[in-house]
Amino acid sequence: MRKDMFKVIVERPRHGGSYDRERFTPIDDDSPARESLRWRHHDRKGLNENLRPLERYLEKQVGRPWGKVYSEICDGIDRRSTAQEHIHQHVGDFVAVTVVVIDGEPHSPSRWGAPQSLVSGWAPRFYVEPRTGLLQINKWRERIRRERNRKPLGGIDHRRELGPFLQLHRLDGLWYEVDLAAIPVGADGSGVFDVVARQRVVAAERLVRSKQPDGSRVTRCDKAWYGKGDVYAWRKRQLGAPELRHHGLANDTH
Repeated sequence: MRKDMFKVIVERPRHGGSYDRERFTPIDDDSPARESLRWRHHDRKGLNENLRPLERYLEKQVGRPWGKVYSEICDGIDRRSTAQEHIHQHVGDFVAVTVVVIDGEPHSPSRWGAPQSLVSGWAPRFYVEPRTGLLQINKWRERIRRERNRKPLGGIDHRRELGPFLQLHRLDGLWYEVDLAAIPVGADGSGVFDVVARQRVVAAERLVRSKQPDGSRVTRCDKAWYGKGDVYAWRKRQLGAPELRHHGLANDTH
């Protein structure tokens, strides 16, 4: 495990660009004798929660003894740090460590202590095999998710729903991963730009002027796009070959 894993997961880049703001300080008898450090320390790093690197690390450890994997995680993350301790809490979201069989199905304790079935699309992606102690992929979860993703959403063959704000869309024969967000309520009705619709949109129930003062056009969000009328697509990314195979999809390039 890389030594700076906690930085990759927790920290994000500094705000702003590389332009160094300088404040002119006149030199005269009326100038302050001391300067606040707050201005000089405006370009600070923020905190993030990008857990994908941790998930990729666990993917590569499948088949290894969980005790050794967990030891490496502890070596790379200092639990005395509040931010890094938070990462340890997320390990339990990815890995079901204690597994017991109830009514023929594997279960593990949830974060609240109640047993949860591993035969679920919302179960942890990994689990520790109780007989061998090896880290394994939750094959029940993966199978359920593959079957769900292959089913068209509401009979529509160009859209798949992966989550409340994550969908797959076929655009011009190519499949894209589309990130959704709630449409903010703007006082001026100018809307937000939708990268799939390629125009500015407002929520479906809002009244809107077809043309704005600057000449741009705004329309209501069509519920047929995403299955609901209060979201918009703020980012899209074309799926690669491994992702297409994972979801059982294929591009139509003809």
